[in-house]
Amino acid sequence: MKTHHVLLMVLVVGASGLNSYGQGQVSTPAKRQVSLDVASRLLAPRQNPILSLPGGLVNPFNSGSSRKAGVSGHTGGTDREILENIAAHITPSGAMMFGGEPILLLGEKKLKVGDSLTIPFEGTDYLVVIAEISQSSFKVRFNREEITRPIKPGKAP
Repeated sequence: MKTHHVLLMVLVVGASGLNSYGQGQVSTPAKRQVSLDVASRLLAPRQNPILSLPGGLVNPFNSGSSRKAGVSGHTGGTDREILENIAAHITPSGAMMFGGEPILLLGEKKLKVGDSLTIPFEGTDYLVVIAEISQSSFKVRFNREEITRPIKPGKAP
């Protein structure tokens, strides 16, 4: 019985201490108004930043074939035309099989199917992907266009 009374007293004293702890924690109306002003300024509607961009920009997420290259001194062209021009600059020295996979030899580089290659052409770097490698030819891809080139130009397979 005495333990119940002691426990009850401890709870009453503890509860009164917690009640006095919370007093004086509410801010004044002036301080609350400053917080409300900051919140309303942050939540106020703003002008869309896209509306301030120049109108002639190309959407980088649109890989349509009518997109222009935007090279200085070059009027651009379709992806197919660009690929035909830059594929002529890819001159591999040969191909070989390594571990059951075909490898395209391009100088010191050894490229597999799926590897990318950066080709500088008329002041712009273009990224092409090796799509296929055979004994006598290879296929490169630029965006959605593909072209097949011989490994040794000028020699018929």
